[in-house]
Amino acid sequence: MTKPDLEGQVALITGGARGIGKAAGLMLAARGARVHLADVLDCTGAVEEIAAAGGSAAGHTLDVTDREACAELGRRIVADDGRVDIIVCNAGVCPPGKAVWEDDADLEQWERVTNININGTQNSIAAVWDAMRKQGGGRVVIISSMAFYRGGVIVGTEYSASKAALIGMTRHLARNGGQHGIIVNAVAPGVIETDMTRDFDKPDLDEIPLRRLGTSEDVAGPISFLCGPESAYMTGTVLNVTGGIVLAD
Repeated sequence: MTKPDLEGQVALITGGARGIGKAAGLMLAARGARVHLADVLDCTGAVEEIAAAGGSAAGHTLDVTDREACAELGRRIVADDGRVDIIVCNAGVCPPGKAVWEDDADLEQWERVTNININGTQNSIAAVWDAMRKQGGGRVVIISSMAFYRGGVIVGTEYSASKAALIGMTRHLARNGGQHGIIVNAVAPGVIETDMTRDFDKPDLDEIPLRRLGTSEDVAGPISFLCGPESAYMTGTVLNVTGGIVLAD
């Protein structure tokens, strides 16, 4: 049985309407956290699912590329709940792409992907960082990708570059947040079956040591671990959740 060891804590999950974000919300709520789900998509279904399971959740419409909107949401959560203990930066996009720019459309996609994946993550963290510092600590979990290690095949260079940038962000924030009690770690998923990746070509399962694709719950478990007391002496760490495709840092 899941222990309510996050009772009284407040969590914000971006990209929380579906997939990994929703699964993480369900797990954190089951551990007693008050969960705020933020997404450009409607979070109502995810909020209702958490409530049906006995958890506490609220949904918010948020475009993470809007810096002021992120800041306002951070202020609202602190005003309503008094604190923010956890942020899971899950919002991101991974459209099929190319190795190098060939036309204006490719450049536009580069700017869109990096804006959402990099700037959106920074905007989200900036919205809660000061509150965490003032209250004496917090947890930041950044969702990267195995593309950081291996590069991508279907996705474009902009995706791999953005996910690599998030590892640099994780390590920089971990070094600077530690003195304030802010713990910052990352999760790097492999090939995960979600709504966003459903139409992608899937790899040969023989290429995956565990011989299956990952699920949102497979990623939510490590996220939940990084939000709990079990990981209190870990910061700047990247957890690979790839079924064995990536075997070392």
